[in-house]
Amino acid sequence: MIASADLVALLVESARGFNAYRAAHPGEPVELAGAELSGRDLAGADLRGANLFEANLSWTNLEGANFEGADLRRAWLEGCTLAGARFDAARMDHANLRSAKLRGATFRGVSLRWGTFQHADLRDATFDGANLRRVVFCDADLTGAAFRNANLAEADLRWATYQLDAIESDLAGACIR
Repeated sequence: MIASADLVALLVESARGFNAYRAAHPGEPVELAGAELSGRDLAGADLRGANLFEANLSWTNLEGANFEGADLRRAWLEGCTLAGARFDAARMDHANLRSAKLRGATFRGVSLRWGTFQHADLRDATFDGANLRRVVFCDADLTGAAFRNANLAEADLRWATYQLDAIESDLAGACIR
């Protein structure tokens, strides 16, 4: 098993090399909790199931990255480019995605309670079955986003751009002024 610091170094050096290592060691855990990865180009990184608890990924290019089943609780993803990224079944409670570019990203079945998407670009994103309780979407662009069976209890949608009739979820308790 490779040490956490060595995994960080491999990822920073090349997302492609990191992905090749993951393919060669499919059962090995990816421990990146608390990692400092801000401002990097990690487009296409395979971070499925990775432990990124409290990791700093702010202002990083993660376009097309795969975070399926990852632990991103309390992670910093502010200002990231995450277009087309997959977060399905990830744990993201208290994650900061302020000003992130998430066009076409998928969040199916994600737990993102108390997270923030303030000023984020979420056009055409998918939140089907997601737990979005108390999530802040203030000033976010949710044009074309899908919310089938999502929990939006107490979510803050003030000043966000969205189509109310396109949200196929219960908005009871949500702040939508």
